[in-house]
Amino acid sequence: MTFLCNRQSFTVSSPQNCFDPLRHFAAFLVLFSHHFALSGRPEPTFPSWDTFGFVAVAMFFAISGFFMPQSYASAGDFLGFLAKRSRRIFPGLVVCSFVIVYVIGAAFTASELLPYLFGKYQAGTFLSFAVMQGRMIPTVFAEFVYKNAIDGSLWTLPVEFGWYLVIGAALSLNQTWKTAAALLWLSALSVVTLSYAHVDFAFYGVPASFFALFGVSFATGALLSMTRQTWMPYRVHLVGVALLIFVVTRGVERQVLGTAGLALITVVIGTSFRDRLIRGRFDISYGVYIYAFPIQQIVINRVTGDFWLSMAISAVLTTIAGTASFFLVEQRFLRRHAVKRPAEPVLSTPALVQAG
Repeated sequence: MTFLCNRQSFTVSSPQNCFDPLRHFAAFLVLFSHHFALSGRPEPTFPSWDTFGFVAVAMFFAISGFFMPQSYASAGDFLGFLAKRSRRIFPGLVVCSFVIVYVIGAAFTASELLPYLFGKYQAGTFLSFAVMQGRMIPTVFAEFVYKNAIDGSLWTLPVEFGWYLVIGAALSLNQTWKTAAALLWLSALSVVTLSYAHVDFAFYGVPASFFALFGVSFATGALLSMTRQTWMPYRVHLVGVALLIFVVTRGVERQVLGTAGLALITVVIGTSFRDRLIRGRFDISYGVYIYAFPIQQIVINRVTGDFWLSMAISAVLTTIAGTASFFLVEQRFLRRHAVKRPAEPVLSTPALVQAG
């Protein structure tokens, strides 16, 4: 990758930025972090902060937020924007949901096969996964080290889609940097308020505090996108400030400011280097995200108990699954509705939470 010194516009999956390599790095960082928990070990963490999985998710949201203003502008209106985002998430997710319920579930269930395949519960489970909710399938993975969790990564998808709705609605009212700034301020205020009030509530299985915290990353990315001509000459100084935040803050202040700082660092790296590797030819990061968890579960519990060998095998198999998902499913829908440039990728991926 080559350092960029100009202040040009950036498009998704463009060789003029390095967001493609960053997304793939984050996807495999999630796999790395989850492998510890799925093997019954503590997940590695950044000192006095959070897990590597959390860091990867925050990076994904920052990148996704950075491209949302541009995505909305190219779509033209809220409904067009929402249609674009839905095409990015749901085709791959629906196929993955089918694989989870009717391939993996059928292979590992203790129930009789035909009643399992044609039962109403499994049809409902498939629908649940396909609409980003998910639930446990009785007896499937029940004896694994990390019990009953089939694809715990998918919990972040409702967070992402929720932020698509929020920013799409906000941009339909006002397409200026003030919109992103307001969303950032509201997200940060919500995190602090919920934390100090010691209250929380869940919607669609997602705690409001998580929605607000990842909103900090998403809105920071969007704000940086809409003000990049202003801050790019000072990006080195801003990175220095972001790093200083991790030194001087603690507690909820570090959660808010650290998440915003990580989003800043991610965007600065993404806009400062030229991608010489992927160059927009593919994006398997979403497929890696949605297939890694069940593949890791199977490899750890049925193939080998050796930690590093099971991680290597999982990475290879997940790469194959992610590649198949992109070229056989996702890309078909993206090309069908492409407008002058490659479609935007999804976020995705997470700290470890059991789906359902």
